[in-house]
Amino acid sequence: MEKSTLILWLLTITLWGICPIIEKIGLKNVDPLLALFIRTSAALIGLSLAVFLTGAFKPEVLNLKNIAVLSLSGILGGFLGMLTYFTLLKSQNASQIVPLTSVYPLVSTLFAILFLKEELHIVKILAVFLIVSGIFLLFKNP
Repeated sequence: MEKSTLILWLLTITLWGICPIIEKIGLKNVDPLLALFIRTSAALIGLSLAVFLTGAFKPEVLNLKNIAVLSLSGILGGFLGMLTYFTLLKSQNASQIVPLTSVYPLVSTLFAILFLKEELHIVKILAVFLIVSGIFLLFKNP
């Protein structure tokens, strides 16, 4: 693994690892929909600054298909997925909900095989088995 990849990976998992704890605290007396609005608004401000200050804003590369596909992703993952996640996080233990909802790569893998015609290998089958086993163990009473 390249050094820059390792650093970005560590930064990513640290930031994503901290967020559920902050979100659980923030959701204590707040409706999940309002919490998601505040979180998304803050992210929009940060993204807007980053896009304009780095010169990444290049509308000429966009077309209707790019906009439609990315908007659908925003609605499904950024809005509906986050809303259901916040609702779960508000009412359940973060130590269980975060790993439980982190199995979305399993769903992505299955959809990639079905719709993108990606190949299914023994390694992927083993990975699916391990994910399902991990979830089972997480919710098994000691």
